[in-house]
Amino acid sequence: MNEKNRIIILRSQDIVSDSRVLRYEKLYRKEHIPYQIVGWNRQTEPIDKEHTKFFNLVSKFQQREKAIKNRVKWNYFLLKTLWKHRNEYDTIHACDYDTVYPSLFMKLFGKRVIFDIFDWFSDECFTGKVHIDTVINLTEKFAVKLADLVILCEEERLKQIGVTPSHYIVMSNVPEIDDDKLAAMHSTRNRVLPADDTSINVVYVGGLVEHRGLAELIEVASKVPQINFHIAGFGNPALEERIRQYASDYDNIHFWGKVDYELALQLMSEATVLYAMYYKTNRNHIWAAPNKFYESILLEKVIITTEGTLVGDKVKRLQNGFVIEEGSEALLKLFEGDFISQLCEKEQRLPALKKLVLDKLEEQRASYLKWVGKE
Repeated sequence: MNEKNRIIILRSQDIVSDSRVLRYEKLYRKEHIPYQIVGWNRQTEPIDKEHTKFFNLVSKFQQREKAIKNRVKWNYFLLKTLWKHRNEYDTIHACDYDTVYPSLFMKLFGKRVIFDIFDWFSDECFTGKVHIDTVINLTEKFAVKLADLVILCEEERLKQIGVTPSHYIVMSNVPEIDDDKLAAMHSTRNRVLPADDTSINVVYVGGLVEHRGLAELIEVASKVPQINFHIAGFGNPALEERIRQYASDYDNIHFWGKVDYELALQLMSEATVLYAMYYKTNRNHIWAAPNKFYESILLEKVIITTEGTLVGDKVKRLQNGFVIEEGSEALLKLFEGDFISQLCEKEQRLPALKKLVLDKLEEQRASYLKWVGKE
């Protein structure tokens, strides 16, 4: 790589722990690519992170009234930062719609723009107001056409965005899981889940939010005492309190609260099944390409997910999990049916799938590096 390949990456969400941004950072360091990051610090405390500039504005993601004003301020900050440091980078890696237009402005001054679509903003922020939603959708599609390169999480996302980029590559949401580190962790820490041959442990690790089937999960769990259910995470206070109450009332329901990455990884690696429902009431869930799908394969775990979604279609094709309709009825039917024998069949497929995913990831990284390496 030479000096013509300096990159600045822009992301409005948590860049300290954002797994996709962290993977890019790791790749840049490995390939000796000079890089900077610009992120939005929404906390009250300052953050110190190498190679990183922060826009400091306390903001909660669900504050709808302030969201537009805050995003205008964020985009103004991006524009000022990109202009001020214009001699320090050559390529702008813009993550999602709320970073792309300041980036595209800099094309006028010879900068290249990568538009990395983590989530399709038009669906994520659907307002129901036709004039607003139309403007967002059209300008987002226009950005796809103007960008020098578009990155998609999955090829199927082309159907969601409804426009074909001039140049695009796929970079799947495959997390970094070090098998040696995982083995070392297991050798130094006691097992946290039941380990006898008859124990079935269903594990959910993630945000406690609506549209993930968690209320239905605990309801069904209370009716199948032969299966252990473990939920870890934080988020919606009302949902969190409801889970705590169920965990208090039923011996087979366990609530871990907020956990660090190592414990989260240990819980998932000791699970029998990973629970990853994506209810279609959130439009982006239909096309979601979540870490959890790839985590299940890399950890060689069977997954439970949603019918009529991209991840559900993948699981059906690869036969590495259970794909069910939303709601308590389908979930209860799964656990009360021929669950264990089907589970054993699906587990046998996982080692070969893991190798397939890792080989595909190497090909995707090579495509990205080939494009970044252009003069």
